[in-house]
Amino acid sequence: MNRSPLAAALLSLALYTGACGPTEPDLALPAPPLLDTSTMEPLVAETLGAARAAVVAAPQDAQRWSELGLALDAHFFLEEAEQCLAVAIELDPTLFRAVYDHAVLGTMLEREVDEVAARFERAGQLRDDYPPVYARLGDFLLASGDAAGSMAAFEQAREVSGGLDYEYDYATLGIGRALLDQGETEAAVERLAELHQRFPGDPGLATALGQGLTMLQRVNEAAAVTARQKAADEGKVQLGDSVRRDIMTRSRSAAMNFQRGEAMVRRREFAAAAVEFERVLTVDEDNRTARLYLASALMELRRIPESRAQLNAVLRDSPGDLDAHRMLGLFDAESGAFEEADLHFKTVSRDAPLDNLGFQAWVTALGGMGRWDEALFRIEQWSAASPSLAEPAYLRAMALFNANRREEAFQALEAAKALAPGHPIRAQAERILSR
Repeated sequence: MNRSPLAAALLSLALYTGACGPTEPDLALPAPPLLDTSTMEPLVAETLGAARAAVVAAPQDAQRWSELGLALDAHFFLEEAEQCLAVAIELDPTLFRAVYDHAVLGTMLEREVDEVAARFERAGQLRDDYPPVYARLGDFLLASGDAAGSMAAFEQAREVSGGLDYEYDYATLGIGRALLDQGETEAAVERLAELHQRFPGDPGLATALGQGLTMLQRVNEAAAVTARQKAADEGKVQLGDSVRRDIMTRSRSAAMNFQRGEAMVRRREFAAAAVEFERVLTVDEDNRTARLYLASALMELRRIPESRAQLNAVLRDSPGDLDAHRMLGLFDAESGAFEEADLHFKTVSRDAPLDNLGFQAWVTALGGMGRWDEALFRIEQWSAASPSLAEPAYLRAMALFNANRREEAFQALEAAKALAPGHPIRAQAERILSR
């Protein structure tokens, strides 16, 4: 297919005629979808039930249809969501969120290429300053075999972003992938290599660059990129995983969701990231990495029960999973379940180093149980792993004081102050030692 994404503009304009504000149509509207909520989580059932009730109460209200559609999409009732959003758009074609999500659903439900492109064009007319419209269109067209159209869409995303990185320069990565698909390998490698210098740890970027270098028979450079990425993955204590390398072959849709989710995590857009990883799991439910990323995003959003549920699902499949144990240890230490936290951290420490947050939580748990000798032992391990870090130095002083080793505690406090005199934890340590 050789159609540029912008070539669908006339079709889009025809579909959009008269759509300059809410309408008061005399429509025979369908009933909103009625779902069996008996097996759903109570909060999900309540949310969807309330959204449906709002539509029943005011069936001509486009905003209510849109909110129901978005709620259904968020809980993966995709066909039903698409139906509701279509009604919302018919009632009011200016609702951007409905129009945009309707377009995204088209990529997930395998609608006709021209139809989905027209949906994105309509969204772009409502918000021509929103890069994801064009980046999502670029992903879809590339997966559909339209490399030229994809590149035009990604270039539009870059232009709209005003020179700022959009999702760690996801648009430039897309342009590189489109160039590879068109056979313009040297131009692709030039762009991807420059981007790789800025984002050396991104797996999707490393994959695309490695492919390009291999196609140019620059095998040593390709091997170096692959080795660098492998080292980066292995160095990730929290979320390193070999499953990452399999994602691209399992589902192109899931791969795109995964890459967008990673980008959103880097930008600390955790709510959006959670949606992307949930979508990965709908097509690849055994994807451990996506489940851990989802748990991490939910943790950042303080949706603790949901995050725990994801981690427990990981442990059901792999009882010794270190990343899941570490994250559950953080939860338990924070909630006061100190014995459980200690067990989780012991499991991790047998096979892998803890990061600073893990050590701090472990020490907190041991202190909460009054096990100060063990706390001091873990602090020594932490200090050996991060000798320039101030937190273990100050915590050592407090632990020594609580263990009734006061002289050593004051000496440790002076050493910590010499290491980091302006550290925020200093005031807490001095208050404890002044008792």
